[in-house]
Amino acid sequence: MKLCMVMFYDDNIKHYGEINYKINKKYCEKYNIDIILSNEKKYNNRHSAWERLPLLLANILNFDYLIWIDADAFFYNDANNIIDIINKNRNVNFIFSKDIGNNNINTGIFIVKNSQYSIDFLNKWAYDEDLYNPYPYWWDQGVLINMYDNNILNIQQNSVRYEYGDLQHFNDHDKINNKSYIYHLAGHNNNIIRYTISKEYLDKLK
Repeated sequence: MKLCMVMFYDDNIKHYGEINYKINKKYCEKYNIDIILSNEKKYNNRHSAWERLPLLLANILNFDYLIWIDADAFFYNDANNIIDIINKNRNVNFIFSKDIGNNNINTGIFIVKNSQYSIDFLNKWAYDEDLYNPYPYWWDQGVLINMYDNNILNIQQNSVRYEYGDLQHFNDHDKINNKSYIYHLAGHNNNIIRYTISKEYLDKLK
């Protein structure tokens, strides 16, 4: 099975994005996972969070599964192999993580299967102007939540949502039983904090 982790960041968040890329690359090397990093913007009028979607579409045919991870998130080096999650869910096209509180999806990490369904869904998510207008809260994540809640393209039957804490956690105190795969620094509005936490973890790996 060919797996690839995918990341994007621009110059605005490069100071911590490149650190998390180094951490994630170590995880990928440990489990023989490819990794792709892009800084190239495809949208002219959208927040950079949207860039994940054309990037996933550009690479999906080259791998069996793509693993998206935000630039403010990193895999714990001692986390289990993410392929275990994939093998448990081979019958679905998307593997999502619930947000804190378990009400919505948080796209800090998600996994996409190489399938025609996934390509069609990604294209609709990325380019459907009716979903984009009015401008969505939480950018592309807000559009995805709307698509899931309304079961657009039967996404509920084509995906699984893991409880908050299983795939990702946001704060030191809510890492559940040391089983989270990634530390996602969501909610840390101070980018210095993001940089410091990531840098401290990278230094431990050296």
